[in-house]
Amino acid sequence: MLWLVVVEWLARAILLLLVCLSVWSFTIIIDRRRFFKTLSLPNEDLKKNIRNKQFSFQGNHFYSDMLKEISTLKSSSQMDKAFDAIAVEKKKELEKGLPILGTLGSTTPFVGLLGTILGIIVSFGELSQGTGSTNSVMFSLAEALILTAVGLVVAIPAVVAYNFYGRKVRAVLAEASSLKDLYIAYKE
Repeated sequence: MLWLVVVEWLARAILLLLVCLSVWSFTIIIDRRRFFKTLSLPNEDLKKNIRNKQFSFQGNHFYSDMLKEISTLKSSSQMDKAFDAIAVEKKKELEKGLPILGTLGSTTPFVGLLGTILGIIVSFGELSQGTGSTNSVMFSLAEALILTAVGLVVAIPAVVAYNFYGRKVRAVLAEASSLKDLYIAYKE
């Protein structure tokens, strides 16, 4: 029957989609790993320089750049407002790709489940037509269950990475805010 062939092709298309989503997910994970590897926490020298009122922010460091941008302002309220605006921009850079990981982590198990359901429909279709032997039906069921497994293989690393890098984003922004407070306290 034609509908059986269509359903079987849909199940295979879902497997291909899951493989593509997996590649996308791992590309984002690798990109974030590289980004956060280059983004080190501020060293004690930066904090010591602030405490000693040596406000020269040398180099191209994430935190130094943020402090450099507010250092020209006079009042602490201006610095606070400017820092908040800068932090919003930096947060976008830090969170790049994370919403996609969250979406993939929450949806790919359902995509895999859809593929499994379609595969089971194919198995029962073969059984009802009498065209499938017990072995071929069992093979079709196993193929169908593989789609759920692939969906989970895509989702689990995506969710772990989403949570891991989400925590890193919060830690980086908290550290930046702490440095800003330290800078404002010692500048006045």
